Amino acid sequence: MSDYHELTDLHLAILGVLWERRDATVADIHHVLGRRMAVSRKTVATLLSRLEQRGLVRHRTEGNESVFTATVRRRTVLISRMAAMLGAMFESSEQPAVPHAVDRQDVRPGDVARLRLLLRKAERDLRRRS
Repeated sequence: MSDYHELTDLHLAILGVLWERRDATVADIHHVLGRRMAVSRKTVATLLSRLEQRGLVRHRTEGNESVFTATVRRRTVLISRMAAMLGAMFESSEQPAVPHAVDRQDVRPGDVARLRLLLRKAERDLRRRS
C-alpha cells in the first residue's frame, strides 16, 4: 500500500479532479484548481510527475499533450487516510506506549456518536461517487 497519509491537500485536489473527470491534461487540472486556489500550471505539472513516480497516476500522450488518469481509487485513499488519522488520534492496542492526540478525558458524551455519523455520511458519499 502506498503512503497516502503523505499526500498534501494539493495532491488530493489534483487527484480529485482526476477522480471526477476520469482523465485530464495539466491545463484541464490547472483550470479547475485555479477557480479554487492560487496554483501555477508548472506546480500542477510537477506534482503530477511526482504522483506518477509514486504510481498514483499514469499518463498517455495524445498529440502534444499528456493526459493523466488516477490509478488509485478515491475510496482506497480515503480509507487509508482515515485509518492513519484515527490511529494517530486514539490509543492503539498495537502501540499502547505511543502518545496520541486525544486522551480519554478529552472525549465528551456524544462525541463518538457524532464521529460515527460523520463516518457513515462519508461512506454514503463514497458509494454515490463510486
